[in-house]
Amino acid sequence: MYQTGVVLIAVLAAVSLLPSPAPALWVVRALALSLAPPLALLAIALAVVAAFDGDLVFAIAAAVVAGAQVCVAGAQWGQARMMGARPSLVAAFLDLTGFLRARAPETRELVSRDGARLPLGVWHPADRTDAGPAVVLVHGGGWAGGNWRQLRAYASWLADNRYRAVCISYRLAPPARWDVAPFDVVDALHWVEEHAFELGIDPQRIALFGSSAGGHLALLAASLDERPCAVVSLYGPTDLLSLYDVLRRKPITPVDREVSPLVDFLGGAPEDVASRWEWSSPIAHIESAPARVCVVTGAQDQWVPLETITPYMVAPELPTLVALKRADHCFDLVWGSIPAQTARFAILEFLRQAFAGR
Repeated sequence: MYQTGVVLIAVLAAVSLLPSPAPALWVVRALALSLAPPLALLAIALAVVAAFDGDLVFAIAAAVVAGAQVCVAGAQWGQARMMGARPSLVAAFLDLTGFLRARAPETRELVSRDGARLPLGVWHPADRTDAGPAVVLVHGGGWAGGNWRQLRAYASWLADNRYRAVCISYRLAPPARWDVAPFDVVDALHWVEEHAFELGIDPQRIALFGSSAGGHLALLAASLDERPCAVVSLYGPTDLLSLYDVLRRKPITPVDREVSPLVDFLGGAPEDVASRWEWSSPIAHIESAPARVCVVTGAQDQWVPLETITPYMVAPELPTLVALKRADHCFDLVWGSIPAQTARFAILEFLRQAFAGR
């Protein structure tokens, strides 16, 4: 029985170490990297069982796999400590889901500039006596999926840290939403400002937060509207043309699967609607970006590679780039993983500095 376990963990370890695996394996890769500590412990246990059983081949194989997972976890842990974070190993082993513990929000609805009705949720801190800063959260999903509840774990966590958190909706592709979705985010900022008094929000202290496609929309909307004083992007694209070119060069899988979310969102390939691709890239609006920008991404992100993000980070006044070692796209699928804990530490530090003195 332990032989099957050794083989499975060995496969997971191999997937986590492979560069740019097939898209069908990206979730497996992200989970394998995020679950490095428990996988290492399980591999050690299987090595001990195999050794007691006299099966030296499987004992050695399990020990090698355990060593590989320890190296992954060690790199993640070392970076976290270097940044000043104190990740919990207990959480890395046991805290697998954050959304299950998220508190219920206050549900509301906004009407966009063209009459679309978009639901949203508001999370309040326990202490609501004074007006405080707010974070507007924009969900991911490749511009075609997801909903405002997707980031409820982050919203509840932010509320626990004394921020008002507002998870918003935007219209999804298809059809092309390049000229709609960013302004849905801007309209949500207007809504938060208009309802600031009743929600206990300081209108001078509003930040945007987005993950993946939501990170892209947060960066773009922050450049189109002066309300947010800061923006946090979790593995969000900054240069759509560069991302398109990088994804098309991937040799393993059909090109269409890699770039179809971009093409659907923009309504055509770059050669057909070049102006849309340029305008929709946050890097094209870099001069009007907020003074404070924080991008948190996995150093091994295969969907939004680090090389497509770094050029954006030279422009804002006080940019913060956190490239997490041994982390892939959606590294926060496991809420208690070391990369996810490190990301939350970096985000809190960034927000504290961004709101200080305002």
